[in-house]
Amino acid sequence: MKNLTRGILFAVIALALVITPALQAGDVYAAVAYSPATNRWGYGNGYPTKSQAIARALRECGRRDARTNWCKNAWIALAVSNDSAGGWGSSWGETAAGARSAAIAECLAHNPDAHVVICISAYR
Repeated sequence: MKNLTRGILFAVIALALVITPALQAGDVYAAVAYSPATNRWGYGNGYPTKSQAIARALRECGRRDARTNWCKNAWIALAVSNDSAGGWGSSWGETAAGARSAAIAECLAHNPDAHVVICISAYR
């Protein structure tokens, strides 16, 4: 009985050591920013808060007219139009392919063409 109790205690401690770092990791955010007036864009990824990711993307873009989009624990993509000045779309997805496809669809909903200029993961 004593050995069984020790075995269970050892298993619980080992499980706690494995699970604790994963629980402490928490959510991770990414964001993109796009300026329709200048066609400039920026991004931020690997941040513990949405506001930090957005702030980084805006700093990188460097324009006050920038529009933003963000994701949590996922991928985000930005698509722009060559034929429609300032045309853009962004979206997130569980995979890079999903984010790219959704961003293109978002851009095509309002513009005649679209191509992805950046696709990033929330994780660095």
